[in-house]
Amino acid sequence: MVLLTGPSGSGKSTLAGLLERRGWRRLDGDALAKSLYVPGSPLVRAIAKEFGENILKGDASLDTQLLGKIVFPSAVKREALKRLVYKPFLKVLRSRVRAARAARRPWVAEVAIYFDLGAPRLGLPVVLVQAPLKTRLARLRSAGLPPARARARASALSFGRQEQGRSDLVLDGRKRPLALLGDFKRGLAALGQGHGPANSGLR
Repeated sequence: MVLLTGPSGSGKSTLAGLLERRGWRRLDGDALAKSLYVPGSPLVRAIAKEFGENILKGDASLDTQLLGKIVFPSAVKREALKRLVYKPFLKVLRSRVRAARAARRPWVAEVAIYFDLGAPRLGLPVVLVQAPLKTRLARLRSAGLPPARARARASALSFGRQEQGRSDLVLDGRKRPLALLGDFKRGLAALGQGHGPANSGLR
C-alpha cells in the first residue's frame, strides 16, 4: 500500500486511476472526507454554524460545492474548516489504512491533504506527484473550473521543498500518464530494494 499526495491538477488522480485499472484498490481521500458529512451529524451542524445555514441543502445534507466556493479562496476559512474536519478525517483514515493493510492486496490511498494533516505516521511510503502551477491551472481550467476557482484550488495546499524532502518518492506530474506510471513503478521498486528516498525530477 502506498500513499499518494500532491496539489490539485498535479496528476495524482490520473496515476491513481491507472493503478486502479491495473488491479489496485483505491482509497479516495476526497470521498472519505465527504463520507463524514452525514446529515444532522455533529460535524455537519458545526460546519453550518461556522459557515452559515445556507451551506445545507433542503434535506439537511451539506452542499459541498458551495462549501468549496466559500472556503478555497480564503486562508482564514480554510483554517476554520480544517479545525472541524481534520481530526475526524484522520481517525477514519487510520482505520481504513489498517483494514486495507490487513487485506494484503495492493492499495493506493490518494490523500491530497496528507502534509496539511501534519504528515501523520501511517506506515506507508509517501509518493508526491508535483507539477508547476501553470500546468496545474491549465488542467483545472480544462476540467471546467472558472479561472478564479482554479487558482484558488491550485494554491490551497503547499507542496514545496519541505514536503518533497519528507516524501519517499517524488514524481514529475508533467509527464504523460504512462510515463508517470513507469516512473512510479521504478521508484517503488527502488524503495522496495532498500535504496532509500527516490526522486524523479522536481527537486
